[in-house]
Amino acid sequence: MIIEPSYTRVTLALDIVRRVPDGPYKGYHELGSIKHQIDLCDIVGIEEADADRIECDDPLVPRDGRNSCLAVAARVRKKFGIDRKVRITIEKRIPVRGGLAGGSANAATTLSILNRLWGLGLSIAECIDLGRLIGMDVPYYFIGRSAFDSEAGLRLEPIDSKCSFVFVLACPEFGVSTAEAYRGLDYDTIGRNRARTAALRAALEAGDARAIGPCMHNDFESSVFSRYPGLAAIKNELLASGCDAALLTGSGSTVIGITRDERHADKVCASVSCRTTVAKTLPPPSVR
Repeated sequence: MIIEPSYTRVTLALDIVRRVPDGPYKGYHELGSIKHQIDLCDIVGIEEADADRIECDDPLVPRDGRNSCLAVAARVRKKFGIDRKVRITIEKRIPVRGGLAGGSANAATTLSILNRLWGLGLSIAECIDLGRLIGMDVPYYFIGRSAFDSEAGLRLEPIDSKCSFVFVLACPEFGVSTAEAYRGLDYDTIGRNRARTAALRAALEAGDARAIGPCMHNDFESSVFSRYPGLAAIKNELLASGCDAALLTGSGSTVIGITRDERHADKVCASVSCRTTVAKTLPPPSVR
């Protein structure tokens, strides 16, 4: 069995630019998102078997064709004419439906493992193209770290940043589906903070961590908070506990807070009224 960690990400900025009107991604949304990889991960293992199956310690993870890892295996088999089945195990640590894109991270890890297991010889660019057929968040994981990702806008650009953060992830017991978050959007109010996204990217590139907080924003907050006011209350708890900034990540339901250090993060966790996890910026491979 090949086993790999499947590291996830938070979003530091998220603009919903437009719904794509035509072409292969018609109906999807172009974003302006800055993603930042953290050291929270699931553990994915794959070995060949007599039939495809998923084994996972979280009952919320689907075991059928809805599972993104099985979708990756099916697509790879079809593309390369491979007649081999796999058993995929997932040790789940990333909250399901928490806006942390754990399913997309697992899909990317599955493709990475199959690339090794079946000797496919896929380049990063080829993995990105194939991953996009599974989900719009999947391509990011093949570059990881800090990146600007427009998803259906097809721009995926690494950001050279030496900024490092300690986050508190406040994870309520309920999730918010991405489809639900999009349904609640007010299209007259989205996409107005793109200058702040550009400023945040510039701050990351300059290594100016103190300038990050004022630039953080998420176009999903208005619609998601109106439906789930408890999430706005969690954000206020994080800010009241001294976080430099707090933000809904992705489409929710996880709310993240930036803390001063790990000691401060522990104090913040003690003051928040839901389950919390401390996570840090994922270091480069050479120092893990």
